[in-house]
Amino acid sequence: MTVGAAAVVPGEPGPWLPLLVGAGVLLNALRLRGRVASLPRVSPAGRDEPLRWGTGSREPEGPYGPYELLTAEKAVLSGQVRRAALAHARAHDLQILDLIPADLPVERALDLARNLDLKKHRDDSLATGCGAGFATVVAGDVLGRAEVQPGPLGSADYGAVTARLRQYAQPRRQGKGFAADLAVVSCRTTPRASGSAARRAWLGGLGVPILPTLGGSMLGYVLVWLALAGNVTWGAFAVAAYCATPYVVFVKTPLTPRDLHRSVLLRLVQTPWNWWQTLRAPKTGGQQERARQTAQAREYYRVELIGGTSRFFDVPRDDCPWCGGKSLDKHLTSRDVVQGKPGRFTLDRCSECGHIFQNPRLNKAGLEFYYRDAYDGLGAEASELLFATQGDSYRARAELAAVNLGPRTWLDVGAGHGHFCRAAKTILPETVFDGLDLGAGVEAGVRRGWLRRAYRGRLPELVDELAGRYDIVSMHHYLEHTPDPFRELDAAVKILGSGGHLLIELPDPESRVARLLGRFWGSWLQPQHLHMIPIGNLEQALAARGMRIVARERRRARQRHDLAFSVLTTLTACAPSPARPWAPPVGRHRLARPAGRALRAAGVACAGPLLATALLLDRTLLPLVPRTSNAYRLLARKDEG
Repeated sequence: MTVGAAAVVPGEPGPWLPLLVGAGVLLNALRLRGRVASLPRVSPAGRDEPLRWGTGSREPEGPYGPYELLTAEKAVLSGQVRRAALAHARAHDLQILDLIPADLPVERALDLARNLDLKKHRDDSLATGCGAGFATVVAGDVLGRAEVQPGPLGSADYGAVTARLRQYAQPRRQGKGFAADLAVVSCRTTPRASGSAARRAWLGGLGVPILPTLGGSMLGYVLVWLALAGNVTWGAFAVAAYCATPYVVFVKTPLTPRDLHRSVLLRLVQTPWNWWQTLRAPKTGGQQERARQTAQAREYYRVELIGGTSRFFDVPRDDCPWCGGKSLDKHLTSRDVVQGKPGRFTLDRCSECGHIFQNPRLNKAGLEFYYRDAYDGLGAEASELLFATQGDSYRARAELAAVNLGPRTWLDVGAGHGHFCRAAKTILPETVFDGLDLGAGVEAGVRRGWLRRAYRGRLPELVDELAGRYDIVSMHHYLEHTPDPFRELDAAVKILGSGGHLLIELPDPESRVARLLGRFWGSWLQPQHLHMIPIGNLEQALAARGMRIVARERRRARQRHDLAFSVLTTLTACAPSPARPWAPPVGRHRLARPAGRALRAAGVACAGPLLATALLLDRTLLPLVPRTSNAYRLLARKDEG
């Protein structure tokens, strides 16, 4: 018998599953180790004199005003550590420096590693806040604009403050990158400040979804046990790799968790216990406030839906709103794919020009109903996180403008909070960005410093006020939301003077992936998208208004979410949450019953690995298939005469 054969017990499955699971666990541990190992360390010099800080501590003037020190409740920092951290912030031109205790417990340290991309944190102006929730050095200018009061913070409040401060910080004044960083310091953590209740509160305040975070941990845990059950001999390798993960991640790195050895020895038992403790942690103040908002929203939706949804629609039309053609075919029907609100929506296609439009179209009351809680209200946090992930797309738009012109003043129509303008500023630092939108988010963008000026209203109503002020007007995924795209184009052209440019980006209804995914293609986005405009139609409309096409992009305009969005919309359709305020009363909802809850739990459990696979395919395989770009981008110039 050979040595290799001796390791296989007769009757057992082969070693491939245990080997793959063990290798996957180790590779993931090495990935997390790379993140932790790159953390800078602030080492104080001189004697360590312990000082307890219960309120903010004002420090001497820095390049962004006087620094403040925010701390968690019962956090203990020595005077030497505090002074060293402040010196580090001043020396590196930082507005925010999150301090990470070197003895951070294993579970919290792993949370940090999972959510940390240090390069992105330093360089990407849209990256979300990150840290350990124990102490933060903040420039007074940022603290004031963010309207944050210095003082001891609970875990949930600290997470929310960390995310908020990041939104108000600015790029470095010296050199490249963003004026925020993290550093490891020698300070003590308390068991209460790092327990499961504090963990849930911190992650929730930071905007990290709890269930997907725990779901990923559960998936890895289950795979390890399946590997062991399938082949005891080789499964032991997977178990050993799983238990040794804290050693692989943290040994000889700036972080030295105080419970490292105990976590390795008890990991198989401690991990499920941590799940349970995290899930049963009491609701935080933020969660209670959200529950209150949900209860108020439930009453609003109950009243709005008493008469059904028919009153939200105009009368169906029998001609194409683009070319006036009478040959219309039903293209698809859809439900509300984002929020799952009641109602069905039809898209018709004109066989003469290819224009696709919602028919019957939502009226003003319908638009208000279906947009409510999508980008603000209950949907504000989710939309903020979504827009923050689009940095590559935002920068590609700015690069197209930078190659073809050097704009001095830029108006972004449909700006929201100004995420695009914040990212574009890193490409065009001399350009001044203003924003226009219907919602209050555009005014928040001014307070954050992402926009110079905010306009609230519709573009056609502000033509006289805005005419001649801008070198470039942009409409990124805006026209498809408007009831009358021609009116919006007319207004944009009137605003621009001779030599001005109009930059438009739209979903591409001619994309091959639209046909492959059918009604589950995310860019149909019913009921929000009222028009789907082929690129040829838009080019003709621009030419008719005296605009000359300067550049067009399809592949670079692609947004990498097609398959992932299909997974999410399928989950929303098959297993929607019964807690939605527009859902039927809990007692009558099929998903509120035991079988329904089990169905939704199974759907959520399956969504994790499916979503991860879809995201991987969106970024690797799908871009290689011809004509699968889901969007296009046009830059047009208004020539003299």
